Amino acid sequence: MNVILLEPIDSLGEAGEMVTVRPGHARNWLIPQGLALPATAANKAVLDARLAQRARQLSERKADAERLKELLGEAQIEIKARAGEERIYGSVGNRDIAEAVEAAYNVEVDRRKIDLPEPIKLLGEYTVPYKPHHEVVIELKVLVSAEEE
Repeated sequence: MNVILLEPIDSLGEAGEMVTVRPGHARNWLIPQGLALPATAANKAVLDARLAQRARQLSERKADAERLKELLGEAQIEIKARAGEERIYGSVGNRDIAEAVEAAYNVEVDRRKIDLPEPIKLLGEYTVPYKPHHEVVIELKVLVSAEEE
């Protein structure tokens, strides 16, 4: 059975490709999950419209990410934490950084796109990459300092 893929599938192909699969796989998995459509002329026209709309959305997201990069390009975020000599009590994670950026610059930041390999547990200055788009990387300068008592 010929189907048109709506999403990229590792074992089959990319979105927009017409592939041949077994009828049961198409009827029982691909079509009900919204991953593919039967290969008809009408569905091909629908797919072309969806792909054009998706391309517009992706270009808009990239433009938004570029504007955000201009705004946050030289940003320095200061986070106050309870600390002893050098170590902080607890840690500073993605959520803390996202909240500090939102409070300081009044922009919405997706904490899942902050690339912090492990939580920050020491006082100091860190450079943390934020990836709002796969082609745009913003280097956030995060200063973790001790909270005044």
